[in-house]
Amino acid sequence: MSVLSKFLLKNSRFFLFLFLQALALTFTFSKNIYHNSILENKIISFKGSIDSKISNFKYYFNLKHENDRLLKENNYYRNLFLGKSKKIKPEYIEILDSTKYKQSYHYTPADIVSNSINRVNNYLIINKGTSQDIKPEMGVITSTGVVGMIVNSTPNFSKVMSILNKNTKVNARLRSNKYYGTLLWDGEDSRIMKLSDIPKYVNINIGDTIETDGKSRIYPEGILIGRISSKTIDDESGNWDISVELFQDMGNIQKVYIVNNIDREEIKSLIDTIQ
Repeated sequence: MSVLSKFLLKNSRFFLFLFLQALALTFTFSKNIYHNSILENKIISFKGSIDSKISNFKYYFNLKHENDRLLKENNYYRNLFLGKSKKIKPEYIEILDSTKYKQSYHYTPADIVSNSINRVNNYLIINKGTSQDIKPEMGVITSTGVVGMIVNSTPNFSKVMSILNKNTKVNARLRSNKYYGTLLWDGEDSRIMKLSDIPKYVNINIGDTIETDGKSRIYPEGILIGRISSKTIDDESGNWDISVELFQDMGNIQKVYIVNNIDREEIKSLIDTIQ
């Protein structure tokens, strides 16, 4: 009898115990929502901590590119805030837009510590959580586009459902004429999303800008998304089948802003009474 066989036979009770323990844990977390939530939070915290160290290491070797990006971003937000009241605090920027869309938001800066773009349902991890009052259903954006929505938070990290996720739906519109539809991802190209529900009688052109329409309570109105790269008529629905090339390169994100609609809970409570 080989040494390995003797070892396995000698420790057979121990290995049986490990097998039964793993089986019990599998049943516990797969059937119990509460335990499953605890496990996911532990995974987010652990993965966020590890990925944060890796992200810091990569960031150190990418400072020149990051400085150029920050200069462009500062210019973008300088223009964005023109004519608007703002309160700047260490943890967030509060924008009170009284001139254009009449919206009130908190913008909390955060770093990306983990990101995927090659799966059917992609997610990101960011380094802000419940300790900074970050909650599910808050939007995440950059200076060049929409990134996703918070779906879960631990004290120091949050899980973001990327726009490159087949469960994502973004209310979007054409900037030129304000016709709106639903922005979806088909799981194919990480640079392209699909805009549906635009009637075929609406005049659209290649290169037209697509932006958020502000009706979802998640994203402010007028946030850039992308430009129309192709268009055809869907024979089944009779609507436009529009491909939108994203402004934001989803594979190259380091800094984001978490968007908290100050009036979100009040609006949500009214919508709940209707439903």
